[in-house]
Amino acid sequence: MQDKYIKKTVVFSIVSILIMVASIPAFNSAIVKTTNGEIEICNGLTEVSTDRSWYWKEPYPNYAPSGMPDFDQNQNRWKSISDGGNGIADTNAIGDDVQLIPVGSEVNPGDIIVAPGQNCRLDTNVSGDDVAKWAFCGPVAIANCFWWFDSKYANPDGTPGDGEDEFPLVEDYGNGDDHSSDNVPLLIEKLARAMNTTGKGKTSIDDMQDAIDQWLADTNLQNRIEETTKNEPTFEFIEGEINRSQDVILLLGFYDWVIGDKVVDQSQPFRSWGKLLQTSTWWDYQSFRPTVERLDAIKILLQSTSSDTCEVEINVYESQGGDPIGTATLNPGYLVAPTWIQFHFEPFVELTPDDTYYFDVRQTESGYHYEWYYMSPDPYNRGTGWMDENPYDPYDIAFDWTFETEYYYPPPSSVRRGVHYVTCAGVNSKNTSIAFSDPRYNVSNPGGDDHNDAQYVSHDIYAVSTGSPYPDLDYKCWLPDYPTEYSYTIVEQAVVICPIPDTEPPVVEITKPISAIYFGNAVIYYPFLLPFIFGTIDIEVNVSDNREIEYVEFKITLLNGECESQGTDTTEPYKWKWEEGAFFFRNIEIVAVDSSGNYNYDSLTVLRFF
Repeated sequence: MQDKYIKKTVVFSIVSILIMVASIPAFNSAIVKTTNGEIEICNGLTEVSTDRSWYWKEPYPNYAPSGMPDFDQNQNRWKSISDGGNGIADTNAIGDDVQLIPVGSEVNPGDIIVAPGQNCRLDTNVSGDDVAKWAFCGPVAIANCFWWFDSKYANPDGTPGDGEDEFPLVEDYGNGDDHSSDNVPLLIEKLARAMNTTGKGKTSIDDMQDAIDQWLADTNLQNRIEETTKNEPTFEFIEGEINRSQDVILLLGFYDWVIGDKVVDQSQPFRSWGKLLQTSTWWDYQSFRPTVERLDAIKILLQSTSSDTCEVEINVYESQGGDPIGTATLNPGYLVAPTWIQFHFEPFVELTPDDTYYFDVRQTESGYHYEWYYMSPDPYNRGTGWMDENPYDPYDIAFDWTFETEYYYPPPSSVRRGVHYVTCAGVNSKNTSIAFSDPRYNVSNPGGDDHNDAQYVSHDIYAVSTGSPYPDLDYKCWLPDYPTEYSYTIVEQAVVICPIPDTEPPVVEITKPISAIYFGNAVIYYPFLLPFIFGTIDIEVNVSDNREIEYVEFKITLLNGECESQGTDTTEPYKWKWEEGAFFFRNIEIVAVDSSGNYNYDSLTVLRFF
């Protein structure tokens, strides 16, 4: 009886109010105001930006307190065995190690002979001149990145060992906690198996890409994180990706410049007379007809005519009287007897086999300095190498000069000696430098298992040079001071791991109140023209999104848009108790913000009685 009386009383009281409803202007809901793209809530939001030369990957105090982790590959016998230089496989695998090349087989320098197998531990002892080398730089470089991303999206108040796992990129692999330092070797070994480092003794870029893609699919993150690979990256590309706070792994290639032996192509070794060098070009010259496509050096037979020395210059021509296509200059010194002097061309001179070319020889200072030897009569096959009749020559005969044209065989070339993966930890745009978390080197002052603790890092800094030190390699940057036993370290490829841009806003729906009369937080009459609320009520919201929801903001505003009260909820189910109120119309405004910064809103006009 009492409930019926209350309902009748409430309904009667509302009848006198309905006239006001029609006279109330439409509510102009400025639900979200933005300043520089940020959501403006009642207490405001601020954004801090700084201008600095160095940009470092952001630290996360919970699990990555020093920025990009710097895990170490030099542990747990993560090695493979390769040829030591004799060109023969000497080592026979034992245990679960993988025999890649049979013992006694011929191999190339550095070829992998034995891989560590599925247990990730090299069980085999090295034989002969074969060598065991650390092999897990690829898995470690990716482990650094995965740990950093997992820390970014994890609970910001979490601590290693708390047993909480809020993001699936890195999970507990058997030690009890995903962010414990004891979990690091387990993560690295799982990655090594996924990349087939255990079966090949090294990590190929293709296997790395496939493993990352499969890992993201297995953890249901393929729509949130992606990997791409950039061949021959420039410093500007790497710089841009790091500045965008993407994870960048660089594949470094170690190279040597190998020069073959010089081989003589055309020559005239006979001699009998010497003739004083002049200072003019095309005074004393010689023709030759090559059989090869390059000219690396020319030898001529010289002798001093006095103790005074000077520079001697050789120019090579495609036609008589044309412009030189190659020049070599040196000071031969004081030559007591006829001596063969070699003039090198840098770069080498490109030739067309069987075409006729010319070179002249001159001294750069006037006076008596050097004689160039020739043969008379001419024993050389005419048209291959000779001195044509020179109207200025006092002998007015065709002399054949002593010379040798030489070329490198095989031609000088860059030889790839090895590769190594590093993780970028920071970049300096002003000084063109990059800082690495390098699996090759240990962290600062490690002790025990500190190399598996993300707080200990050694972010080594290296200068970056533009271009390539080798003419036969079309790369865009290299590291002149990277510590390696080889001549040059070139940046070959960059693997970029980054979040997929999220532009999809959350879906927001106010589920309570509905168009009904509420008393004591419960519906007492349904349906009604609008929500009519007597007393305290729980405002409830349904929010869905393809990302985590950072928070849901509840606001009560007056008709003029002024914020009267507000509340925030960060966990489902999203609701807020509206306790304070006064008689008249109010607007309920809901703003939901996801982890990517996207937002959406819903609003509802209600009538509050008290």
